[in-house]
Amino acid sequence: MNESTLKRPAPLPVQTNGPTVSPTEAMALAEQLRILLDGELAVESVKLGRNQTEEGAVVIRGRLLQPSAELFPRWLKMLNQRGYTPILRHDDQGGDDDVVLHIMAGVVPVSPSRAWINGLLFVLTVLSTLFVGSLYGANDVPVNSAWGILSPRFLLQGWPFMVTLLAILLAHEFGHYFAAKLHDVAVTLPYFIPLPVGFGTLGAFIRLKEPVPDRRKLFDIGVAGPLAGLVIAVPLLFIGLATSPVQIPPNVEGMMLEGNSILYYFAKILVHGQALPNPVTGMDVMMNRVTFAAWIGLLVTALNLLPVGQLDGGHTVFALFGNKARIINMVTLGIMALLGIAGLAPLQAAFPWLVNIGFTGWFFWLLLIGWIVGPFHPPALDDVTELDRTRRIIGYLVIIIFILVFTPVPLRPV
Repeated sequence: MNESTLKRPAPLPVQTNGPTVSPTEAMALAEQLRILLDGELAVESVKLGRNQTEEGAVVIRGRLLQPSAELFPRWLKMLNQRGYTPILRHDDQGGDDDVVLHIMAGVVPVSPSRAWINGLLFVLTVLSTLFVGSLYGANDVPVNSAWGILSPRFLLQGWPFMVTLLAILLAHEFGHYFAAKLHDVAVTLPYFIPLPVGFGTLGAFIRLKEPVPDRRKLFDIGVAGPLAGLVIAVPLLFIGLATSPVQIPPNVEGMMLEGNSILYYFAKILVHGQALPNPVTGMDVMMNRVTFAAWIGLLVTALNLLPVGQLDGGHTVFALFGNKARIINMVTLGIMALLGIAGLAPLQAAFPWLVNIGFTGWFFWLLLIGWIVGPFHPPALDDVTELDRTRRIIGYLVIIIFILVFTPVPLRPV
């Protein structure tokens, strides 16, 4: 064949007209894609999208000739450079390899980071956790006035609590951060949320600046945080328990008893040789600041691993099961509602055993999920590529970890 007869595709048209493209641009894009996808996708039909914000500028139906895990990254890079975003879905009307490729006009802009905000919030969280930690447990520094609790000597008592809790949270958030960086997904630094009461913080979060390309990358980013946090939390929990005394708790009005997860329950048995709180002797472990912070770290991990919405657990079950994860989402929300109902005082008065499983705080989490997180997980750009065997095994292990660290009743009055 003479070189002059080879069909060379013209460059893809560059999208410059905002969120939509003209029919002429769409037709040119469709024609060039038909040529460029030769050998990768057996194209069955190409049409212009009727609704560009939902279907896309161009909609291509066809059969994959190579694994989507290899093809989609190339398509994403090629189209992003020209102002388009590809979305790959299974074709419900075809077989396993039949797909629908939507070409959307526009690319999600990556906004610049303002690291000073992250730094300021972290410093404030250091101070708030130091303050809360200084108020917890035995105080060796005398306080002569209300302002005495703000003295440096008094505040520095809280450093074991602050260091333990922030070490766990930092490991968790930077687990997400470095996993995202590894997969070239733009992400912010962690945003810490200071709170000068309660636990000293409402936790931390990172924000993805662009859509996650596929379920494998989504899975890696989602599980990296809890696993990294647990690597720090579990050893610190055992260190804290080993240095915490076991005694009959003092009868103090307003005192709260921390709840048992399976992991925490057996950790106390391993360290102290008995189930605590002991139903016969009334003995319990008196958590020092390290133990309390590590327990909070486990609680935060469990809350993040709830398999709903875009929490870490939601990422995990969606990456594992795709749209079938909606069933798990609904079951989880139903269980949370039942645990909240079981925490209502009239029911617990009628059925005292409900104090072991009921906690009205789950109503707050249901509201938070409905208001901010959402019950269901949106699909990745490539919703065809599934997890490999190794990731599936890790995913099932993460679900087991969630069961081990979940605490039905985090706190209850003594």
